[in-house]
Amino acid sequence: AGWGGAVALAGALFLALAHAVTRPGVVVEFDSALAGALSMSMGDSLLWLLSWFTTLGDRNVLTVLAILMTLALLARRHWGLALFCVAATGGGGLINRFLKHGFERARPEHDHGFATALGWSFPSGHASAAMAVYGAACYLAWRLAPAPWRLPGVALAAGLVMAIGLSRVLLQVHFASDVVAGFAISFAWLVLCVAVAESQAASARRDQGVQ
Repeated sequence: AGWGGAVALAGALFLALAHAVTRPGVVVEFDSALAGALSMSMGDSLLWLLSWFTTLGDRNVLTVLAILMTLALLARRHWGLALFCVAATGGGGLINRFLKHGFERARPEHDHGFATALGWSFPSGHASAAMAVYGAACYLAWRLAPAPWRLPGVALAAGLVMAIGLSRVLLQVHFASDVVAGFAISFAWLVLCVAVAESQAASARRDQGVQ
């Protein structure tokens, strides 16, 4: 029930935003007003710093990280967790690509020169991928890391995901709703993958108990 509730809430948030960004209204007005305000108030030094930090959410960086996590799990014969890692990260990427082409939302204007972004805006690929990959890393750490490392690891990953999403808004390459929607849809998918992985782990424990 807990897994289903989390998926339902995240899915409902995404659907609400998806509906809102396709027509004039409060969300679109807020997005435009915030993007306009940021374009007039962000200094070059901060934009430069953000342009480096946001690379932690780049597709190539996260793809390499996901591959390394999967290979490490395979090397340790954690077959089920390796499959989880592939599904959570790769599946999240495919969902984001499909949705971007479905909505075809134009990005906010960003001519400051500190960041370039191609393709459609909704939902944010950086936010979605960061949630999927760093979120998967959180779950793996929770399953495999020593107990004292678990909460600090989760807190660090959560802070990193939020900061990457915020950097996309501050750099004006995404509207705020793009980032929130990216978080929501990827979180829903991640929770589904975690629920399946936990079910498999519980089944394996029961089988060992019978033996």
